[in-house]
Amino acid sequence: MSVGEKLKKLRLNMKKTLKDQSEQFNVSVNSVYRWEHDLATPRKNMLKRMAEYYDVPLIWLLHENADEESQEEVNILNLENGTEQQMLKIYRKLSANSKYKILGYLERVYIETMNEAVLETTD
Repeated sequence: MSVGEKLKKLRLNMKKTLKDQSEQFNVSVNSVYRWEHDLATPRKNMLKRMAEYYDVPLIWLLHENADEESQEEVNILNLENGTEQQMLKIYRKLSANSKYKILGYLERVYIETMNEAVLETTD
């Protein structure tokens, strides 16, 4: 996927118009259009701003043959569920030790939920 295709996908996932994006980045609508259609490439400082705005890794944005794992990360970031986005942003700010604690807690909650579901189906 090209840089332009990624920019367009990210914009559409956020339900933004070309005009919205032009205002966000203080450029013309034509510039955004040209970027999304690979007729021009944003400068490096603009790409950094876009990566930050879309909350995606800059390397993913620049890499035209991003692997599936990177694509999955972007798909997670573009979830429509604001709670999941918020959780992911908080999780990324935690130390490694805190992340392990959170994962352990989530696994316990998941197991409890699965056990409850099994009990409900056997009743």
